[in-house]
Amino acid sequence: SHLLGFMAMRMGVGFSKIIGLGNRVNVDFTQMVDYLMGDPDTKVIILYLEGIDEPRNLIETAKKYRSQKPIIAYKTGSAVVGDQASLSHTGSMAGRHEVYTGAFSQAGILNIDNTETLLDTAKAMAACPIPDGPGIAVLSGQAGPGMAACDVCEANDLMIVNFSEQTQQKINEYLPPLALRTNPVDMGPAWYDSSATGRIIRAVMDDENVNGILLLIMFASANIDVVKGISNFIMNWRQKKPLITCISAPPGIWDDEIRRLEESGAMVNFPTPERAARAMVNLWKYKKLQTA
Repeated sequence: SHLLGFMAMRMGVGFSKIIGLGNRVNVDFTQMVDYLMGDPDTKVIILYLEGIDEPRNLIETAKKYRSQKPIIAYKTGSAVVGDQASLSHTGSMAGRHEVYTGAFSQAGILNIDNTETLLDTAKAMAACPIPDGPGIAVLSGQAGPGMAACDVCEANDLMIVNFSEQTQQKINEYLPPLALRTNPVDMGPAWYDSSATGRIIRAVMDDENVNGILLLIMFASANIDVVKGISNFIMNWRQKKPLITCISAPPGIWDDEIRRLEESGAMVNFPTPERAARAMVNLWKYKKLQTA
């Protein structure tokens, strides 16, 4: 709990409660899930587990609340040495890792394999709607970030979809032929015109083939005004579909605007395109767990 708390402060992830159960003498994970499901301040439940004394009770409790609030878990102790360390630290064996992860999935609990992704996923789940399908649009001003995001998406069952004919026609109006106008979209030539950038984003958001949007904006002198220019539109859109961004610049340039957009619930921002894409991947994985 200490590690998660310190990391969350650096990453801008808010906690309603941080509960360290220690050796769980009289309170276990099951009771905490029961309590947090009824807590109006909690949107997502994170479980950081070493060993579990009563795993069946936790699984049954998670099944009872399936789809009510997301539960995401990072279960350590997959290695033999880690299992022994868990016994020394908490007094319980970590147990066979694959058994736990399989049971968690059946109960609708999303398994995560590292602390950073655990917090990234919680941040996205607390702010974004869950996508209805795997179709993703990638909008990037530079080729590299867009390619990196596409790599993560396609390796994890997200689809970089074709736009509808209507959407493609609109994009073709706003971008020159030399730009990559299909998905992933190269929006670099539109950076000089915030209104054109906004129209491209709006067209993609309204596309029926698109279930989620990755918007990647790296600072350059030509686009210094672009975030401010599109921020009101993004806020008014109110995430009808998940909007996950990697908007990155030197300190002090876009910090206030990014903070305003995140605090309003208009989007979630991550420092790298890979982390943004993984957050979208985990939203879709959670959706599949709930419909399995």
